[in-house]
Amino acid sequence: MKRFVICTIVLAMMASFDLTAKADEFRPAGPQPVDPQSVDLIASFQHSVLPFLEQHCFDCHNADEQEGEFRLDNLAVDFDSIGNAQLWDEVIGRINAGEMPPPDHPQPTAAELERVVDWIGGRIKEGERARMSKRASVAFYRLSREEYSNTIQDLLGVQYDASVPGRMSADPEWKGFQRIGSQLSLSPSHVEKYLAAARSILDTAYPDKVAKTRTWTKDAIDIDWPNRGRRAEFKELGIEDQVRTLIWPGHRLSYVEPVHGSYDMPPGIYRGKLKVSGLPSKEGRPPHVAIYCQQLDRMIFEQDVIAAEKEPVVLEFKTYLEGKVKMTINNEVAGPSNSPMSGRPSGQYAFTTLDNPDSRAPWQRKMTDEDGNALYPFLIFDSIQWEGPIVEPSEQRKRDRFLPLGEFDIKDVHQSLTRFAGLAWRRPPSDSEVDRYVDLVQAEIASGETVRDACKLGMLGILASQNFYYLREGTANEDRSNLDDWELASRLSYFLWSSMPDVELLRAAYAGKLSDPATLKAQVQRMMSDPKIGRFTDAFPRQWLQLGSVGTFPPDQNLYPEYDPWLEKSMVLETTLFFKNVFGGNQSIREFLDSDWTIVNPRLASHYGMPAPPETGFQKVALTPDDHRGGLLTQASILSLTSDGTRHRPVHRGIWVSEVMLGNTPNPPPANIDAIEPNPVDQPRATIRMKLAAHTVHAQCAACHRKIDPLGFALDNYDAVGSWRTEEYVQHGTGKNPSVDASGVMPNGKSFDGPEDFKQLMVENLDGFGLAFIEKLATFALRRPMTVDDREAVRSIALASKADGYRLRSLVENFVLSDLFLKR
Repeated sequence: MKRFVICTIVLAMMASFDLTAKADEFRPAGPQPVDPQSVDLIASFQHSVLPFLEQHCFDCHNADEQEGEFRLDNLAVDFDSIGNAQLWDEVIGRINAGEMPPPDHPQPTAAELERVVDWIGGRIKEGERARMSKRASVAFYRLSREEYSNTIQDLLGVQYDASVPGRMSADPEWKGFQRIGSQLSLSPSHVEKYLAAARSILDTAYPDKVAKTRTWTKDAIDIDWPNRGRRAEFKELGIEDQVRTLIWPGHRLSYVEPVHGSYDMPPGIYRGKLKVSGLPSKEGRPPHVAIYCQQLDRMIFEQDVIAAEKEPVVLEFKTYLEGKVKMTINNEVAGPSNSPMSGRPSGQYAFTTLDNPDSRAPWQRKMTDEDGNALYPFLIFDSIQWEGPIVEPSEQRKRDRFLPLGEFDIKDVHQSLTRFAGLAWRRPPSDSEVDRYVDLVQAEIASGETVRDACKLGMLGILASQNFYYLREGTANEDRSNLDDWELASRLSYFLWSSMPDVELLRAAYAGKLSDPATLKAQVQRMMSDPKIGRFTDAFPRQWLQLGSVGTFPPDQNLYPEYDPWLEKSMVLETTLFFKNVFGGNQSIREFLDSDWTIVNPRLASHYGMPAPPETGFQKVALTPDDHRGGLLTQASILSLTSDGTRHRPVHRGIWVSEVMLGNTPNPPPANIDAIEPNPVDQPRATIRMKLAAHTVHAQCAACHRKIDPLGFALDNYDAVGSWRTEEYVQHGTGKNPSVDASGVMPNGKSFDGPEDFKQLMVENLDGFGLAFIEKLATFALRRPMTVDDREAVRSIALASKADGYRLRSLVENFVLSDLFLKR
């Protein structure tokens, strides 16, 4: 143990040495350029642009008045700075959109507008080379927790959940994205956690003693705590194999883990087989089985269940387990209570069937009506079987390729560590890089360690190196604008698979052919057909649409009593599965704006007031006009994340639509603007829209609200949890609840009356949405925000995709083959 601690310190020093030795690579190569403003440039600006700004812009954007928090009179005429270039590009955008000067001000001629826009646009383009030259010669992007876990699984066949409490810190977000390089910094605590993670991973892959696969079975008597000691009695009565456990709504039972007590579960994957029946309520609400693991602090399995009392189903699932575990099985639906009167197990009775009078006490709550229909969603538990730890042959093959066999041979060790480092670091390591770890292995063997344990320590160093947990692009002291084939392989694999390149991708890189358009296109098509593409169809929509914010403000149970955790998860799953369906069918991104179908399960169908689908899982269903759904904007996940748990928030909805769907980030509100107060009890009930009207009378607020509010008002027919309504519920006040007004006028002057009209206006602007979507896709893939210097490349991708109707898979392919994806 002492020796391991010493070696761990050495490895930590090696990891920090890697980072320190390469610190200069984070800095731009060569002397920093100075930005003197050319006399000719200033003279040209004063002649072509300044008179226009003085006449049409400075009155509203000066030191005293900064409408939209935008000051123009002191904006530097410096286009070598990316910050200044972005601001000048915003000026062009506002002029082109007709926002500046405002319609109620004197308007310039078309020739004046063209001259100013062309001059500014030309200077932005001229400054691009200078801006690009300021970039560091090497860029580093740390893996997110999700990417780290996926990489470990693909490298060693080990399921390592980096999000388990106590393992790795949560990744910081930027506008929903969890993989932005500038946000994923490195601290000393990260290095310590990477070392601890690597040790745990290698101990799982190469344990000192291989755990035997075992099987455990728990029946209804085992988890029915009042009757656990009565097995012999039930056996004598001849009903031991007939006893079942009735799980009422909200009822939670313990002891469903494989072994209860002090037993340490060998780390690995375990297969569960749950045998249950599920009786829906008269209203059609099915019971929802959920197994919660206290150690992992999450549900390891959950599903709606519909199965006749005498025709139970077996639900199979897999999960990672390790150490001492405790679990509960729950029926996660709203119901009467968990009191003995409702249906908690009673030691006087043993449940067998619904019609058996000896199953329950006469004083307990009635379960069925006169026709035998369940009054509440009931689960009937028969048994749960556990098997594990399970190591699939494919996982074992991944592990076997790295450890040398037999007696110590320096060549074998060097070859094994070179193979491991090449895959872990996603590039061929140099001999000198590998020699450091071979020396460590030799020192361990000299001290008496086995070849196996010594090599594990060398592998530990490779996994703890920044070469593993950082993606590196560029070469020190080299001004290179394009990715090399190894960097391209990693960028592509972490984009589509959120993980390391596979062997076929690395072979193409090794042959130097990956950047060839034909080879790259073939690889993209292959990767999009691989099951691992599911990581992209889940991760990208979650980050693009900011779905991590769903549930941030839990809905008030007094206002929304039907809201529950499964509904919340179903909301998010509808959206991610909707994206997956569009991607899988290579449908147009137009479907994200409006569609005649969606993906629902029984829980979500009930929430939407739609007919329950025939099965319990998620299914694609056709929509009718009366459903008031279609596209992303009317999905409950989007509508709830832009609410605060008690009421909808039109301004936040408008900001979300503007930023996420249109690619326009509004300015933050002034600090001194009061929040909307609740409706006074002695005043007529008023909608939030009516209250917002007070904000728009202020000049400093009106400019932004004109652009934001209509985008949110269009969705006012949906409450804080996404339910359809025609009246807005106002908790306090006099009179009736006011009617919803979902009409509005867009900044371009086009009007709409309700969400359907609004969606059609969005569809008419499909080209604008396409540009915004490609920018979000590029942000996800390139791990950085897009700038004005990327604008032309984004437009070329959009133009190529428009020819194919913006079909999603084709759009992704166009993006990967573009200069934007191939450049650093």
